[in-house]
Amino acid sequence: MRMSESQNQATILSVGLSQRQEEEIQAILGPESSLERHPFAGAGKQSGSHSPLMALISWRGVHGRINALVRDGLQQEESLPRVLILDAEVAQADLERVIDAGFTAVLRYPLDPERVQRLVRQLQDSQGMYKDLYHMAQEICLEREILSRQADLLQFFNKILTNASFSLDPVEILHQAHQDLQILLPVKSVDAIFWQADKEHRLEAELFIHEYSGKIMQDKMIAFLLQSAVKHADEAIDNYHVNFMSRMEGAGELQEVTSEAVLVLPLRFGGKSFGCISIASEKISRLGRDRLQTILAAVNHLALALRNALLFREMRTRADRDALTRLPNRHFFDERMIQELKRHQRYRIPLTLMIMDLDHFKRVNDTYGHQAGDMVLQEIGRLLQEMLRSSDLAARFGGEEFVMLLSHTTEEQAWFLAERLRIAIAKRRFHYKGKFFKVTASIGIASLETGLFARDVDLFAQADAALYRAKAGGRNMVCLAGEVEGEEECRQYA
Repeated sequence: MRMSESQNQATILSVGLSQRQEEEIQAILGPESSLERHPFAGAGKQSGSHSPLMALISWRGVHGRINALVRDGLQQEESLPRVLILDAEVAQADLERVIDAGFTAVLRYPLDPERVQRLVRQLQDSQGMYKDLYHMAQEICLEREILSRQADLLQFFNKILTNASFSLDPVEILHQAHQDLQILLPVKSVDAIFWQADKEHRLEAELFIHEYSGKIMQDKMIAFLLQSAVKHADEAIDNYHVNFMSRMEGAGELQEVTSEAVLVLPLRFGGKSFGCISIASEKISRLGRDRLQTILAAVNHLALALRNALLFREMRTRADRDALTRLPNRHFFDERMIQELKRHQRYRIPLTLMIMDLDHFKRVNDTYGHQAGDMVLQEIGRLLQEMLRSSDLAARFGGEEFVMLLSHTTEEQAWFLAERLRIAIAKRRFHYKGKFFKVTASIGIASLETGLFARDVDLFAQADAALYRAKAGGRNMVCLAGEVEGEEECRQYA
């Protein structure tokens, strides 16, 4: 109870008053107010936890030091009301000077209790209004700060969503997210892993990670993302492929791949996880709740953009791939052919085209059935992928016809490759429903060497003419463009 009364008391500072004067004033004020003596040198310093209601200053006690008191002693409490107690004779000129020094009121001694109490009530009302206004100002400032933060968050989310929607390339989206997240914290890298089930319902994963310095750090990041994928997918990853992204300008170097340095968040769509995104930063372990919630919301925006990018890439892959052999189709080949011809024209690099046709393939379909023929085409597609370089392009041109576009490859080099391919096909025994059979292939080759590019050269027509000669010459052979029938370069094998 005493503590409650003490907390509700008004504190009044006594400066220069005598003990007798303080007792008289305390009697007038009553228990609702507490009079505290302050020495001159520290008159402006509060000793208690309450803000003083006013300061009562004795003319007699501080006579001759009024200006110094106002200037120095009370300068820390500019808003504190100062009341002068005239307890000695004072000239009119001195009184005017004192009032000009910043006193709220002047009380003559002996004091009029009613006037003192009225002054206290007025100052209490003023102090109450001031506190109310102060709290209102604080609330307004707080609301403004909250609105400002919300506006910043909306601007940040709008930037994340807008930038992510500009591209349908997962690499570009991750690079842009790396830049945008710098607003929240210093990000060293943004990597990702996506997974989906194949036809046998096994999970295949695709990783997008930055080119970290050193294979050890790259392997650590790959292992870290794979572990995170297993955790969020609730299944083991049977197979995975890694795409290395170029380093972002200004990106820092990871010292260690741990949960304290790398934040991994799931990417969800339709209530199901399809991947994870990792954000590497030195401040991951010190992230506050608000900032973490902001990052979670940003990742939800990125999840939609990344999902759309993956679906677009899958649709484009399906449109550019042959459904049976999984090789690129004719449309994709035609576009790549134009690009390679432009590269040859600009850089004068050798470019070779091979056209391969399976001999008497109609007999396979007629004898063993179309399913057996499909099986042969699938096997040939796998064989081409195995024997060609990753920089080469093998495509199904139509029916039983395949095309191979070989950059940085001379006609002679292509001939040796074609021979190995032809021999591999001729030696392979195909098996379907208990029956074994063989298939041969004829191949035509045309090449553009490193000399001047002739615009009227039709590379495809030359390779097709060479294939026609191989077919007409007995099949199961390789022919070069421009050869004359009977030359040794166009050879036939049994």
